[in-house]
Amino acid sequence: MASPESLTSAITRYYDFNGIFREGDELSFEEVDANLIEVAKALDQEYVGTARVFKIELDSYDEETYSCEIIVGFTLWPYEDDESEEELILKSVSDELEKAGFIQDDTYYLGDGPDIR
Repeated sequence: MASPESLTSAITRYYDFNGIFREGDELSFEEVDANLIEVAKALDQEYVGTARVFKIELDSYDEETYSCEIIVGFTLWPYEDDESEEELILKSVSDELEKAGFIQDDTYYLGDGPDIR
């Protein structure tokens, strides 16, 4: 039986990052996916000690145009994290994706889900 979520429960907030992936000449789905695993590890390392978990998933990728959708989920505590904390996390995600060769066009809020830790 699942326990009901309380106001003090952590949640996972999901965003959709749209853009293109440019690093090297031709990247396969598998190579881009491997780059995103490294991005998630870097974010986990950056936020070590904060009990945040990052889940980054390649939702779609076109190997001809390099356009892709990346779903990013991260831990939030609604009772203590304010909007500025969320913006800081989104900036960190954008920066790490950029380091991996992602050129961001747009970001959309997808919704909240249960804690993934």
